[in-house]
Amino acid sequence: MRGPVFAVRLKKIIINLNAMNHKRAMAFGVMVWVWIFAIFSVLMFLPGLQGREWLQTVIFWISLIPLALLAAKWYFRGDPPSAKKGFWLGLYGLVIGTILDLVFTIPAFIKSYSAYYSDWTLYVSFALFWILCILAGAEFDKTFTRDKV
Repeated sequence: MRGPVFAVRLKKIIINLNAMNHKRAMAFGVMVWVWIFAIFSVLMFLPGLQGREWLQTVIFWISLIPLALLAAKWYFRGDPPSAKKGFWLGLYGLVIGTILDLVFTIPAFIKSYSAYYSDWTLYVSFALFWILCILAGAEFDKTFTRDKV
C-alpha cells in the first residue's frame, strides 16, 4: 500500500521540478555563490574583523538577507513566482553552492572538509538562505499576482 502513495508523491515532486527554469536556477546558484564568496573574502580581511569570526558571521547573516532576496527577485523576473518554486530555488542554490564549495573553496582555502562541515553556523546560513528563498517566492507571488490583476 505504501508503494502507490510514494509513487504519487514522487510524481508531484518531479512535476514541481519540471515547472522550474533550470538554466536560470543554476545561474542563480552560481551568482549567489560568487557573491557569498566575495562577501566572506571582504569580511575575512577587514582589519577590524580579523580573528573575530562570530562578528563576521553575524555581518554575513545580515548581508545574506538582501542578497538572497535580490537574487530571488532576479530569478522570478523570468519565471512566475510561488512558494513552491522558492523552495526548489533555495534547494538549487544550496546544491550548486555546496558543489562549488567542494570543488573550489574547501580545497583552496580551508583544506579540511570535516572542519568546514562541522561548523554549526554553516547550517544556520543554509536554513536562513532556504527560508529567504521560500519567502521571496511567496511574497513575489502576491506582488506578481496583484500586478497582473
